[in-house]
Amino acid sequence: MRLFGQLSSIYVSEEIIFYHNTFNQNGKILKATGQVQSRNTYTMCDFFNYVKYDSIQKVIQLFNNGFSILAQTELNDKIDYCLIGLNGEFIIITGKIIFSTINERFQKILESQIIYAGYIYEIPTIIVQKTNRICVYSILNEIQEDYCLKSLKGGKVIEFGKTLIYYDNQFAYNLKDKNAREINIELIRKTSQFLGFSQTLVIRTSKKNKQIVDLKGQVEYEFHSSSYVVENLETQKYYFFVKQEQNQLIIESLDRETQQLTIQIIQISNNSIIISVFLIDLSKRQFLIQYQDLQTILLENKSILWSTEQSLISIENVFYQQYVNEKQTIKNSYYESLKKNNQNPFFLLQNAMLRILNEIKDFKQIMIQIIDDIRDYFNLEDNYIKKMERYQIEKNIMQQSYGLKQKVCFLTTYKTLLCYDSIELQLLQKAQINNLDQSFKLVAIHKIDPKFVQNYNNQEASQVHILLYYSDQKKKLLIFLLDLSHGMIQQMAQKISKKILWTFPYKIGSSQYNNLIVLIDEDENVFTYPKNDQFRNKEIILYRNDNGILKGYKLIDKNLVNIWSIYIKEKIQMIRSSYEFGQENGKIAIWDDRKVIYKLIDHSNFAILTSDEDSLKLYILNAKTGKVIFQSVQNEADLEQPINLVFDEHQVFVTYYNQAQMMFEIWTTEIYHSRIEFSFINMLEDYYFSLNPIITNYYQAESEIVFLQQIYGYPLGIKHLGISKSKKSLTKKNLLIITTFGQLHSLDRNIVSARRRISPIIEQSLQSTDLSPYQYEIPINFFNILTGSEQYDFQRFSLEVTKLESSTLLLLYGPDIYFTIIQVDKSYDMLQEDFNYDLLIITVMIAILATQVLHKLLKFSQYRRQFQGI
Repeated sequence: MRLFGQLSSIYVSEEIIFYHNTFNQNGKILKATGQVQSRNTYTMCDFFNYVKYDSIQKVIQLFNNGFSILAQTELNDKIDYCLIGLNGEFIIITGKIIFSTINERFQKILESQIIYAGYIYEIPTIIVQKTNRICVYSILNEIQEDYCLKSLKGGKVIEFGKTLIYYDNQFAYNLKDKNAREINIELIRKTSQFLGFSQTLVIRTSKKNKQIVDLKGQVEYEFHSSSYVVENLETQKYYFFVKQEQNQLIIESLDRETQQLTIQIIQISNNSIIISVFLIDLSKRQFLIQYQDLQTILLENKSILWSTEQSLISIENVFYQQYVNEKQTIKNSYYESLKKNNQNPFFLLQNAMLRILNEIKDFKQIMIQIIDDIRDYFNLEDNYIKKMERYQIEKNIMQQSYGLKQKVCFLTTYKTLLCYDSIELQLLQKAQINNLDQSFKLVAIHKIDPKFVQNYNNQEASQVHILLYYSDQKKKLLIFLLDLSHGMIQQMAQKISKKILWTFPYKIGSSQYNNLIVLIDEDENVFTYPKNDQFRNKEIILYRNDNGILKGYKLIDKNLVNIWSIYIKEKIQMIRSSYEFGQENGKIAIWDDRKVIYKLIDHSNFAILTSDEDSLKLYILNAKTGKVIFQSVQNEADLEQPINLVFDEHQVFVTYYNQAQMMFEIWTTEIYHSRIEFSFINMLEDYYFSLNPIITNYYQAESEIVFLQQIYGYPLGIKHLGISKSKKSLTKKNLLIITTFGQLHSLDRNIVSARRRISPIIEQSLQSTDLSPYQYEIPINFFNILTGSEQYDFQRFSLEVTKLESSTLLLLYGPDIYFTIIQVDKSYDMLQEDFNYDLLIITVMIAILATQVLHKLLKFSQYRRQFQGI
């Protein structure tokens, strides 16, 4: 799925809608379907010509003309503005530099900041901000100053017909050709919408009313404040007023000459506020409408041609919910009741009867199925269709049962909840979180048992979600309950508090579900939701960055105690815990060439990555003691390029761009115990079956800990790094890399292992004889590019385990959204693609034949013994 986001301007051709959005992206939307055909972040000169700067080759590339010019000066990677001159030349502006591509190229470096570039009566013009003035420059065969006007800093410029309007908190001007006309600043302050082609303004006169006025304040029309004004760009003869009232979209058309008003009503199930409307085709009455939750629809007369949910362009959180197979739930009700009632059969009469009835019902369904199969045998015309329908139903049940098909839910920065079917891409649920302004940000989302939530007695729901939103501006925390079973979002509580630093779910006793959410603010106040005084008797270790000072805390009996502090002089880039990606039951030993090597997996360890000039420093600390157990430095790092840190079990991965090697690098650090065991049996006895397994004492000397590190060159470029996962961590976990080209690469961790040998290995070495020898540059297997050859725009990804150990749900998101199912280790519980089915059938037949032969031999042997015993 490709997204176009919140539209700021469009241009319509026959079949294509060219757009520019608020993320400064440009692209094409197919008018017939709403699908994004292409998208880029190049600097647009108009909707057909654009430029981009290649920082490596120092070349500016111009399109659509398809030629390139060398930059006459050192440029930034970003081109700020691009204009098309009167002679068709490209005028490019970056920073304070202006240059043109005409035959005799000119270039000028201004002393002041360029705040806008546009057109006044089709003449390329720039607005320059000086100390207390703005100056207007026109660009013809050279750059010349036209005039200057009083201004404040931080003003805005908008296009207004064939002129420009500049305004700040004190001054407002219509910047016309070679002169400017001052506009009443009070009029501009009331303006909610600029209607450039008709040279009018929409101003708010009261809570209920708005007016359309000209630049002198003369009123042209008055209307209700809930309406959005759309002007006709073709003839400027009409105004269209669009408003949403409950489930009705009302479009009013006003003839500016006759003042005649016509009304059209369309049924649309959206209660959100309209933020923008574009007229696509007047003859077909096509309107492109965007709501506050960024749902976008294309209307033609009274019908909806297509609809999209564009709030997905800004995702705050992704979570999943498995389908409940009703048939399986009914069959398991008997055994579930046994568990609830401690295996006491006297409480199970009702469920036992229910189970018998269900078995009869299942037998009835089986008989119906047999009859249908016989009927299909004699009715060959419908046989194929019915089989395909039955196959699809069985496949759907199988996918739900194994968790391969789930509900994927998104929470967006637009306070919108959207839930989709992961396989069928069908929108299942949509909800808007009310009573939240833009100052509230999502702090956390946790699952909790509904029976523990205050004022919530719906026992039909399984686990519900608690959403925590906090406003630093209002110092207020809002708590919402999300019940996906009923599509309900309900505000449960609010609290005045300082900034929330930690939130985590908590179980009291042996409860199967989380029944508390623990919250801790910056003043170290500890409270729970729901309120509960039983939160105690469990020691929890926490740590945080307090302006360059790392602090460790011990939380016990609702008291937060500072146990250690460390000052870090460099800038802290990021902090990662091994528990963020790891599992509690990770495999701790590696069997390698007749020796057992122990991983040192301790989830109380965490990694810190800091930067200073062009160097990156990695620290590994123990959260219980505050002791730095490892530190190392890598130089020549470009801090402007993406940097990633991942800590999983005993491995730390850092990615960055090395300026000297001109390549992204993967810096691997691995933690092992110094002990090497040469007997696999002894390893099982000493670790798995021992009451006192190997535990690292961080207060003692570091001789028992061994750190290995290695550097690998990665030729594709790394935007984001993560780790695959599975339900029980029994299968291998690959690195997942979003490349700078917008592709997803699954990289075997053994390829970037620090144990790959460089020199001949001695007997006690931790280096591996099973892994291939070390080489700096990683060879890329393009069969492991999971997204194929096409390039996308991804920012992050989300993983969700299934009931199959080998299969994981993978969702990549950003302006593009991509979903797939990955099998990192197919050999665990899935058949390989080259599995020999013929050999399996032959083996089964031989086994059946051998069983029959042995059975007859056994009978013969029994008869013979009986005969001999007579």
